[in-house]
Amino acid sequence: MILSVVSAAEIFILQQSVTGAVRNFVVVSILCFAAVYTCRGWLEDTRTVMLIAGLGVLSSFQAFIPDFVMPVAAFGVLLALKTSAYLGVWSVMLFSALPFLATERSYEFFLFYAAAGLIGISLIYSRRKSGKYSDVLTVFILVYVMLYTGLIVLKRMSVSPELIIAPMFGLILNVVIMEISGYSYYNNIVKKEADLYLSVADPEHPLLIKLRNNNKREYKRAIHTAHYTDLFAERFGYDRVLMKCLGFYHRIGVLREDDSTPLAIRTVALVMEEGFPEDIIEALKQYGEVKAGDKVSAEVSITVIVDTVISRLMDEFSKKKEGDKDPDLNKFIDKIILGLFSGKNSLLKKSGIPYNDLEEIRKHLKGEKIYYDFLR
Repeated sequence: MILSVVSAAEIFILQQSVTGAVRNFVVVSILCFAAVYTCRGWLEDTRTVMLIAGLGVLSSFQAFIPDFVMPVAAFGVLLALKTSAYLGVWSVMLFSALPFLATERSYEFFLFYAAAGLIGISLIYSRRKSGKYSDVLTVFILVYVMLYTGLIVLKRMSVSPELIIAPMFGLILNVVIMEISGYSYYNNIVKKEADLYLSVADPEHPLLIKLRNNNKREYKRAIHTAHYTDLFAERFGYDRVLMKCLGFYHRIGVLREDDSTPLAIRTVALVMEEGFPEDIIEALKQYGEVKAGDKVSAEVSITVIVDTVISRLMDEFSKKKEGDKDPDLNKFIDKIILGLFSGKNSLLKKSGIPYNDLEEIRKHLKGEKIYYDFLR
């Protein structure tokens, strides 16, 4: 609503046109509604909404100042890093449209703003986890100059000081804001998240130490499950930290002795209280909620396979009396895995794990006879 009113007021001030003001109000309202509707998942934070509104109002002021001074690309990068690339893309399109609608410029103005912003987001967002932005900004500068030359300078076929100074000033603002935003994001978010992931994946995490002291059987089950989930993640190219944490914490809810609450709910509640990363919490939640017929991710599928094999072997070894022979492990493991994938009530009937990966897991687990002595 704020952006719609500002846009309507701008065209009324610039053109003294009530019709134009009404038209802008309607068009910008539609654009804002579409942005809010499609990006509502990232707009739950009031501060984010206010930031978008503030940057939008600022972008609309481009109608009153020299062309190309407003760093629209940097605004999009700022929002992409703060929330998501999707919301950043929507915002840069909206911010590009506001001055374009207010002054009724030709399409190349809008195209320049939008293209520069989208390229800026894609470049810097791709390096957000590394913190290395020098080459990204160099590429952005080159693309910015090429776009400006192709869309604006060559069309006018004349060069004036204003044609050079205004975009140069805007380019400098873009680069400075993008660099500050990128490094701030890396130092304040990425590095902290990396430290948190390392802490959570540490076998000496307080929750695991508590599990070791309170329930040695569950601790052994968690440690050996994590050993294999980590091994298979490395082999097949999955996220090793995520997989290792699934192995460690998929039954951590046993630390809360509350039989009235399902183990899955206790597990998720506990890791949320510990401040675990969101993707690990979501993976643990999916693991706990797996039911027959559900679609299951490859990561959760591997954890289910490994944990089921480990727990069944531990049960089998605990029942064995002195002098009894071990079961035929090849047939035993084949039967367990087959039961997970076939049959009406099989948990992994709609698993996302590729067949080749499943076969390699099956063969590897069947070949681990010596390792299973640790489970006795």
